[in-house]
Amino acid sequence: MALSIAAMIGGLGFAGAASAAVITGTTGATNAAASIQAGEMAKATATSLTLAEGGVGNALIVPYFTTQNGNMSVFHVTNTDTDNGKVVKVRFRSAANSDDILDFQLFLSPGDVWTAAVLADENGLSQLVTSDNTCTVPHIPKNTFIPFRKGNLPAFAADQNQLTREGYVEIFNIADITNVKTWDAAGAVSATGTQFSPLYKATKHVNGVAPCSAAGEARTLLDDLAVTNFTEPTAVAAGLQTPSGGLMGDWYIQNIAQSTTFAGVTTTITANGRANFTHFPQVAQPATATANDVTADALFRTTFVRDAVGAPVTTAAKTLLDEDVPDLSTPMLPANAVAEGARAQASDLLAALAVTSVTNQYALNAPVQGKTDWVFSMPARRYNVVANYGAVSGASGASGPTAANAKYRLFTDLSAAATQDDNWFYTAVNAAAAPAGYGAGGTGQKAAGNTTVDAATGNICVYADGQKFWDREETTGTTGPTFSPGSTTKASFCGEVSVLAFNDTGKSVLGAEVARSNTTLGYVSGWGRLDTTNADMGLPLTGASFIKLTNPSAAAGMMGTYGITWPHRFTK
Repeated sequence: MALSIAAMIGGLGFAGAASAAVITGTTGATNAAASIQAGEMAKATATSLTLAEGGVGNALIVPYFTTQNGNMSVFHVTNTDTDNGKVVKVRFRSAANSDDILDFQLFLSPGDVWTAAVLADENGLSQLVTSDNTCTVPHIPKNTFIPFRKGNLPAFAADQNQLTREGYVEIFNIADITNVKTWDAAGAVSATGTQFSPLYKATKHVNGVAPCSAAGEARTLLDDLAVTNFTEPTAVAAGLQTPSGGLMGDWYIQNIAQSTTFAGVTTTITANGRANFTHFPQVAQPATATANDVTADALFRTTFVRDAVGAPVTTAAKTLLDEDVPDLSTPMLPANAVAEGARAQASDLLAALAVTSVTNQYALNAPVQGKTDWVFSMPARRYNVVANYGAVSGASGASGPTAANAKYRLFTDLSAAATQDDNWFYTAVNAAAAPAGYGAGGTGQKAAGNTTVDAATGNICVYADGQKFWDREETTGTTGPTFSPGSTTKASFCGEVSVLAFNDTGKSVLGAEVARSNTTLGYVSGWGRLDTTNADMGLPLTGASFIKLTNPSAAAGMMGTYGITWPHRFTK
């Protein structure tokens, strides 16, 4: 393990070579050792992205985490590949507008499980803690609290700490750590080598502990690797390969004081073969990659971006940093590893998540103090519409975080057809901007667009097309329920992760605050369906019903509170 990443790269003569963070691989050879000796990665073969019904895949989405009202959220990430290690990007995003509030790289050995928890400190700022021996970069010491970052949150927010207390998590396999033995004792690739790579040795647990978890040579190796901008040969020399997936994720939300736990599995995206290598340096420096090629996030782009009235935007709102990528729109499929390929990746992702209706149950029974929250998570929305805080110079009107500020919502045009077609979230028609703007409406799209802004929070909103609720005896009303704030008759999804509380204006099941709305029903228990047809595109969302029941007859000292988590059921 004597060679650092820099030494390995220099020894192979690639120290000054141009690099590319999205690598499709070269060889299809079955002799892995020979390919490594030639400096070639296994070729990416995936042609599609789909939701993994079995829960194992390339990208995991924890639809909701919360540290509100005494809640603690816990995560388990499992590498089900018992041969190869995994390099994983973990990113926590705020529920309001999916701002990055913490991200790092995680190094899983074969068969490894990483666990961590998020809870609020005394000031209400979320913080991450783990007692795990799996390695991360930056290094997260065991039982040390890592505070969430607020640098990407809006300056106009009344309480930035609050925006860290709810959100979602994206976790994706960006590279494999190969188990092929073709390194020599000095840590260099060799035709006569019989050892694992130094990286494999640094991350592989020995007596339950990864060597890189302690200060020393192994950790230094990981620190060097995490900030390296790789070419294909240098990545191969480091022991890295195109990712093969195999990640599995679980989560639970626990409130110890209330003796309540909710649990579920991640929403999982899988590729039907090897995916692209997408490792970027874990550093806050301007990215060497072209933003338009590696992300569909409109804040970083200079092409195919429009404002809320359909006018083109050609200047990036923010500078893309290496640590900002990969994100969920960074091309995983080799067909998308081309100029502007991130838009195709975003379309594939949004299509995989899109649903035309959402159905679930609610329970409000008084004898058991029934309470219900529905959570709606839209982890891919950012790659079609995003909030631009840089456009805010006032508190209201055309300069505030409002619908009247045309530059506050930036849309990535995933169609390029000069209409609103093939976009899940789209702008208003703007004949004056034609042909560069949307001079004509799309097929079934709304001329005014399908999003708005909650002026009270700055959260971007999209409305359901309709909804209907029933009790458990088939009863349903001719007039729909009311939703607040705003007293509208349609359910709205305001924020990237929104919570709908049933008949509850106080502390609801989850204690949600960041992007919460309330609905008033005339029924005690039953089920409901939200129509999310959205001009036959559907809306890209996931989530669950969280139901809390309390037994008032529980004896003193006995737990009498119960949590039920039912994933939403969908139609495509």
